[in-house]
Amino acid sequence: MSLRGARAARAAWARGWGAGCRRGASDLPRPPPRAVDVAELLRDATVAEERPRAAEARRPPGQCSVLLFPGQGSQLVGMGRGLLRFPRARELYAAARSVLGYDLLELSLHGPQEALDRTAHCQPAVFVASLAAVEKLQHLQPAVIENCVAAAGFSVGEFAALVFAGAMEFTEGAAVPPEEFL
Repeated sequence: MSLRGARAARAAWARGWGAGCRRGASDLPRPPPRAVDVAELLRDATVAEERPRAAEARRPPGQCSVLLFPGQGSQLVGMGRGLLRFPRARELYAAARSVLGYDLLELSLHGPQEALDRTAHCQPAVFVASLAAVEKLQHLQPAVIENCVAAAGFSVGEFAALVFAGAMEFTEGAAVPPEEFL
């Protein structure tokens, strides 16, 4: 993700992820209706790449952050409890309930562990808890979000990273069937 893309993603995250907030490929400008000369576009792209980047676009590593989202196996009964004092975290769980058709928050908080360990439950639980943790981070340390230059994830964490980056909507990530996380 480019620095400009990271800034746009952080701004989108700060504005909210709720219904009606369309992000991702649909936000890209559409090409003009006239015919496009591909060779000309490639020449222009090459010239742009050869230009030196502005020194101001680079930041020292100490002023950058990277978010790494966990995957399946990090679930535990009680997960998310410490995030509930952040209102948008509760909204994430409410949105997940409407997408999934069951109370993910109740399962995450009270189990049983055997039910939470099922792939169909643990992956949405890790996904939602990860994004709820971002809400906590946004509230307590907004500079970490503002200075984020990349996001990645293990397994289901990839979907949380995509939602954070603005490449996927929350409801799309929450609705992905578990076999697609594998």
